[in-house]
Amino acid sequence: MDILHAPDLALLALRLAAGIGSFVHGKNKLGHIDRFAQSHALPLWLARTATAVQIGGGLALAVGLATPLAALGLTVFGAWATVELIHRKGEPFAAPGRHSWDAGLLYTVVPLAVLLCGPGAYSLDALLAGR
Repeated sequence: MDILHAPDLALLALRLAAGIGSFVHGKNKLGHIDRFAQSHALPLWLARTATAVQIGGGLALAVGLATPLAALGLTVFGAWATVELIHRKGEPFAAPGRHSWDAGLLYTVVPLAVLLCGPGAYSLDALLAGR
């Protein structure tokens, strides 16, 4: 493998992991958005927006399309969710067998890294730009 492509492969792996994970988390809220809103004391419009960001942003991040917008939306959502878990719910950083905020931190930092580094060569953004 050409070492010059390693960063692009790393970005692809990060985009796929965070994008697919976000998509699945958002998809699992469908049909239960009112419950999600209630459990986090959110207005329904904000719960719907958060769900749309997870689904649409997750899908876009995974394929590398409109990557800066998708990564920004997921970074903001991940940061909000992490703060929610720490301050309002008082969850620990890592707790085997219990809910904790370590995953929320990863769902914040991974899209942030993609936002700062770009989507990489193995993305629809790069394909559409002719790279």
